[in-house]
Amino acid sequence: MILVDNRTYLNLHHRELFRKLLPLESQASDQVTVEPTKKGSLTMKIKWNDKIRYLHSKYDPENEAARLIKKWTNIEQYEQVLFVGIGLGYHIKQFANQYPSTKFSIYEPNPEVLVQFFTHVNLKDWALTNLRSIFTGTDQQEITVEIQNLLNQGKNILVIPLPTYETIYTNELTFIMKALKEQIQHEKSNLATDAAFQKRWTINAIKNFPYVMKTPNILHDVNSSVFKGKPAIIVSAGPSLSEEFENLRYIKEHGLAYIFSVGSAINALINQGIYPDAACTYDPSHLNQKVFQKVKELNISSIPLIFGSSVGFETLKDYPGPMLHMLTSQDTISPELVRTIDNEGVKTVLDAPSIAVITFQLLHLLECQPIILVGQNLSFKDRSRYAEGIEYDHVTNRISENELNEDMMVEDVYGNMVYTDEAFKSMKNQLEMYIKNAKDTEVINTTNCGAKIQGTTFIRLSELITKKLNKPVVLDSWYQVHNQYDIKYCDAQLQKMNISLKEFDKLISSLEDMLTKIQQFSNRYHAEQMEKQLSKFDKRFEQLRRNKFYQMFISPMLRVQLKKLTQKANEIRQENNSNLKGQMVAKEFGDFIKECQLHLDFIRPYYQELLEEMDELSNSIKQSKNLR
Repeated sequence: MILVDNRTYLNLHHRELFRKLLPLESQASDQVTVEPTKKGSLTMKIKWNDKIRYLHSKYDPENEAARLIKKWTNIEQYEQVLFVGIGLGYHIKQFANQYPSTKFSIYEPNPEVLVQFFTHVNLKDWALTNLRSIFTGTDQQEITVEIQNLLNQGKNILVIPLPTYETIYTNELTFIMKALKEQIQHEKSNLATDAAFQKRWTINAIKNFPYVMKTPNILHDVNSSVFKGKPAIIVSAGPSLSEEFENLRYIKEHGLAYIFSVGSAINALINQGIYPDAACTYDPSHLNQKVFQKVKELNISSIPLIFGSSVGFETLKDYPGPMLHMLTSQDTISPELVRTIDNEGVKTVLDAPSIAVITFQLLHLLECQPIILVGQNLSFKDRSRYAEGIEYDHVTNRISENELNEDMMVEDVYGNMVYTDEAFKSMKNQLEMYIKNAKDTEVINTTNCGAKIQGTTFIRLSELITKKLNKPVVLDSWYQVHNQYDIKYCDAQLQKMNISLKEFDKLISSLEDMLTKIQQFSNRYHAEQMEKQLSKFDKRFEQLRRNKFYQMFISPMLRVQLKKLTQKANEIRQENNSNLKGQMVAKEFGDFIKECQLHLDFIRPYYQELLEEMDELSNSIKQSKNLR
């Protein structure tokens, strides 16, 4: 039975883990057992492949643990340590005593080992101040979540396995190391994306908002019966699209499925005289306008454009056809300003590394059935990035020999290995995650020689037409509906925003004054006065964080700076020297407040432009209602 002290500790600090272990207490098992050593302490053994493997020395496990920890040098350079395998915890207790200021976590793949640990070892005798997490099991998705939680507390992690586990749990150890590497790469990629687009997302959201108020919301204003239960095709720009033009032409001419082009696929389809039922776009870059340059030049007015509300604002200017929108998670402005007339909550589509993933979310929310993928290679085919008819000045279609990496290969739909890259792998992982969560939706991949996508069934498009797409389903003019947002609510929200802006101006000025005083008290070693000022500063900074204008307009443009400030704030909290703490606050928070002021000055003209445009739009709507 788990010791009483341990039960109390687990129930307070690791409740989910405790719930996992409780059922195992009463289950008799000979897989994990504890026995006395020659020196009178305990050791643990585990049955593995019909053999008995000891997790510690049968003679002197304490001395063995000391040697194990001694083997790992320069531990101070790591932000935290992850122990893989707990056994009876001799090595972890030794570490906690030897490195009392280093954070550590424990991953034990075998929950029965944990039950035996908590039955025989009293945590009351351990230094647990820096224990961050204990987790168990072999489910890779759960392990990935735990790894992400660890990385949120520090990227530089040392992994220390129990020596026996390097043989017993090789797969789990390999996965841990791979997950750490991939999560760190993912974090770097996210940081790079934030750095590139953090201002751009906010500018786009501001400049696009009048379009949001003038165009229908695809998820709210279009009758749900239009798409529910109807087949929908996501046409991507992969090289395999070139093989499907005639099949898509047949589907379009006979209205057998709704065709949604994503990204550059619109140009390949136009070249073939195939106009999709809608084109979807969300890329925040100014270069995104080039994707729709041909539509604008040819003045094609029959292709509805479904845009994410944070799309590059240049894309929407002079678009000749009808437009609809969807709110995206990178847009921090529209969700605060819009409400439907019947006060219904407005749905948001989560940001993703690919418009195909965004469109999949959209079609799932529209309850399309099945969702069919065309040209979704997520890999290179015949050294090509795109299908025929897609060429841009800023990127070449052909892949050079140097760009092909033997380490970047994935299985294709036929079981062969094909070349890919980090961007395609990220898109594939995200798409697979959304497909897995869309349990009620059938997803069919028709991409010849494309990457195998988990959760999909591979069927050639020609075969699919024969078997499933055999009756007309497409309704003409499905997009001819009106926006149902409440303009009065929007006006009221903007009035509140003006008040928040004035408060934000005052808060910035007040915080700058406080930081000057903190710096002065720190220089003069007035610790008591400085501590009082620090307390006041914390409260005032919290007011800043709660300010609506800051939340909607300023902090989204400072994502990278906020991550840095959060890391520095953790260091500041651990600093015991009052004067040094004051200097750190003055420096780090001073830099951040300056950034807030600079970004306020930057965004103010855009905000003023928004107010003027919305005032004009509001008057126009009110006048049109009076004329009816």
